[in-house]
Amino acid sequence: MIKSYLDILNAVQGSKHKKTISIAMADDASVLEAIKAIDEKGIAHAVLVGNPERIKAIAEEVNYHITDDMIIHAMDEADIAFKAVEQIRLGKADILMKGHISTPILMKAVLDRETGLRKGSVLSHVAVAEIPTYPKMLITSDGGINIAPDMETKKAILENMVDVCRKLKIDQPKICALCPIEKVNPKIQETVDAAKLQKLSEAGEFGDIILEGPMAMDVALSAEAARKKGIESQIAGDTDAILVPNITSGNATIKILMYLANAKVGGLVVGAKVPIILLSRSDKPEEKFNSMILAILVAD
Repeated sequence: MIKSYLDILNAVQGSKHKKTISIAMADDASVLEAIKAIDEKGIAHAVLVGNPERIKAIAEEVNYHITDDMIIHAMDEADIAFKAVEQIRLGKADILMKGHISTPILMKAVLDRETGLRKGSVLSHVAVAEIPTYPKMLITSDGGINIAPDMETKKAILENMVDVCRKLKIDQPKICALCPIEKVNPKIQETVDAAKLQKLSEAGEFGDIILEGPMAMDVALSAEAARKKGIESQIAGDTDAILVPNITSGNATIKILMYLANAKVGGLVVGAKVPIILLSRSDKPEEKFNSMILAILVAD
């Protein structure tokens, strides 16, 4: 099992096939700092899509030596998004990354039925956190794409998350279907959905996983909390992944871990033909670096 971002870095450095990352609107200092670190370690190449003069100027600012053949000329955002996605479709890149481009424009290109990167019906965001006070990495989904998923969407989000767990060498992922309580309450839809998901999991619909729900966060993270509540659980205190009920809870969970628990975090959009790195413009180079190596691991 991979337990840290250092483990991920070691795994991707040992990969036989060097990946290429297509960066949409690459005139972003933190993105170029992160790809510089990736490039210097010999882990991946970059294709930089956007305004060549702006890309070159910012690369010079961060002391990153780039060549003209690394840049694909595009000026407006729609053309940048199309050309960044096109690199994937042409087999010239393995990972798509958001640079200094608006998310809706990039995702419109990704979701285009003729020229995009659709694979299944649902794309979802998966965040992976390395937390100093937790013995292994904690995976959370979906805190970035699906706002208030229904039951069918939750099943797809779960399947996408399990795929990432497998890449992290988790043989039998232990997954919490997050709710505020451990009993089904018809007035709290996530408890109803969680119970249904547990039954489907027990029937083998999602492969070799253990999913329990409804389950509150304290029980998911603490065997002692489960004992005090009188709850028998196979995953309490040993949870690998959290299936959150909506985008707000997922987004808040990750940001609390980042800002209050000093967690190292990376994130991806999965469910398309390739991993997509879709971070906020305010994210630091470290988060972008973590997301890049995570994407390389998932793409391998």
